[in-house]
Amino acid sequence: MMGNESSHLSGLEIEEKAVEVTEFWTQYRATINDSCRYFSLKSDGSVSVFKGEVALGPLWAISTPLEKFSNNLLKFRHPCIVRYISAWQQRSTLHLATEYVQPLAQVLKSQTPLQICIGLNNILRALVFLHEQAGMSHNNISISAIYVTGDGQWKLGGLQYLCSFTELTSAYLKQARIHRYDKAVDMNEDSYDLTTKVDQYAFGVLVEDVFKGHQDDEVPHLMEFKKYCSNLLQHPKPENRPNLSEVLHHDFFSHEFISIYKFLNFLPLKNEDERCQFFSNILITLKCYDEETVAKQLGGLLLSRLTLLDQTARKDVLPYILRPKNERSPINGDNSGFFSLGIFKEHVKPRLLQLFGVRDSQIRMLLMNHFSKFIHVFTHEELSQHILPELLVGIKDVDDNLVASTLICLSELVPILGADTVVGGKRLKLFTDGRPNSKSSLEKPCDNRIYSTTKSLRDLPCSEEIFHHSGITSPFEKSIVLNERPSPVGGESFENENILVTEKVQNGDSENEWSDWDTNNRKLTLLEPETFNNSDIVQQHHVPSEVNDIHLHNIEIVPELKKDPKSQASLLQKAAFEAKKNIVDISELDIKNQKTEVSRKSEEEFDFFADMTPVIEKPSCVNISLTEPPENVSSKLNFVPDDALNEKDGWGDNWDE
Repeated sequence: MMGNESSHLSGLEIEEKAVEVTEFWTQYRATINDSCRYFSLKSDGSVSVFKGEVALGPLWAISTPLEKFSNNLLKFRHPCIVRYISAWQQRSTLHLATEYVQPLAQVLKSQTPLQICIGLNNILRALVFLHEQAGMSHNNISISAIYVTGDGQWKLGGLQYLCSFTELTSAYLKQARIHRYDKAVDMNEDSYDLTTKVDQYAFGVLVEDVFKGHQDDEVPHLMEFKKYCSNLLQHPKPENRPNLSEVLHHDFFSHEFISIYKFLNFLPLKNEDERCQFFSNILITLKCYDEETVAKQLGGLLLSRLTLLDQTARKDVLPYILRPKNERSPINGDNSGFFSLGIFKEHVKPRLLQLFGVRDSQIRMLLMNHFSKFIHVFTHEELSQHILPELLVGIKDVDDNLVASTLICLSELVPILGADTVVGGKRLKLFTDGRPNSKSSLEKPCDNRIYSTTKSLRDLPCSEEIFHHSGITSPFEKSIVLNERPSPVGGESFENENILVTEKVQNGDSENEWSDWDTNNRKLTLLEPETFNNSDIVQQHHVPSEVNDIHLHNIEIVPELKKDPKSQASLLQKAAFEAKKNIVDISELDIKNQKTEVSRKSEEEFDFFADMTPVIEKPSCVNISLTEPPENVSSKLNFVPDDALNEKDGWGDNWDE
């Protein structure tokens, strides 16, 4: 028993649909939601769960096949063997959780010859480890015993028949034969005294099965290797079969592509000169191979910890690996990346998400130095849920360079995620736009603008067409018909009568000939304040005399024109043009520069308020002569007015004004 229900992985969710069903177990895909992203390439917590039932047979009297498989995975760890995570018993069913893998039989058709070659190299390395270091024999080498990880790496499984060489007897093989792959079993196996060469025969059969349907010239030395497996690994005499470690030195496992793969795998064993020479020429060599095969088989090794820390790789390799290829740039351009955008997103991006979780300052600095090159490949959710939290950890580090680089990367996230997501907290508008001509002011209508007095009216911008004056009377030059507007309190002043000019006065008629105050018949001319856009020109109906001389007497706004905004705008432009024509300098319209005029009251005008002028009598002064002023009288009563003093001089205020 491998445990109890308490050892169940927290946050594990197992899918209902089975991936594979065998006579010993059923494989499912599952997901772990509690920070177990490193279990899978795509950082989604994907794992594989095997559920096993009790099996019958002499080999399973003590433990079930899945229990043996689980025990051997836990005991024998190797990069080319399926990775063990956990196992637990739930009721009568044993559960085994491993890294996410797929059976080779389901993906073999999509494998390229180079991928198959690297896969066989991995299986061979795992078998060499079991034979020479663990002293164990696998006894079940076949396609059904091999699994493929998310990044395309072949892993060895099917360890339920694993036993030591001392236990490997003809009787043991005979008991296990009923469940083993028939094609991989030597027909004369029972008659051999030497039983330690069982895996060599099965590996030769595996090579023949995986390359079925492929041409012999698709991989260098493939034809020679097939003959080698048939003649030597499947030799009728077990003693003539070579050790599996010798098979690794065959030319089939020594061509250029797999040599690169081996070098990256054994990078810690290489000296500095070998690494420098290797990384200086690796990209030129890899351009000769399929891009997807390189990304799938070598992507993880090119972004491994040892590669990221190598100085030559940081200078000559990683700047191109971390930049997606720009399809519009030259193929051999300096700014062009190695992988296309689609391949980069599928195979490189998941590894970058994992690397941001590595707490190594050198690796983090490398990622941040190239952050702007690959930031656009991540989705909005990936940036906010995975990249941003890891970057925020960097601003709390004691390394100033790391903090500075982190802040730069955060600034690049602001246009994408927004400042509220990156900065957080409550923000306030603390700065204003101090530009003289801000966008807000430029969007205002031209009628509401305050124009500078240094420009002429023709130079000022306007959305309407310019009205050209030709000296000919326009058909719009008619009398303006307006309803009388009630004047405010105090607006009866005769000084403001120049604002309202009647048609009869314009024609020379006297004011006695005015008709009754009929608002429907009265025709007035009005100089609208909107004619001028300077607020200093017209204020509270006080118009300077220069404006009164503008000849607007013959302009009339009829009801039809009042309803038409375009016609009214044309009339206002005409008034502006006439105003400009009669004004020498527009600064004269400034109220500060206006000259005081004497009231234009005529002598015949009658002053209705003449008898209402108040009369203030001068108080009489009485001199009181005292021979002896009493002691109790204040000295202020002794005041004697000065005859030379002006009586009007008081507190300094001019009371007559």
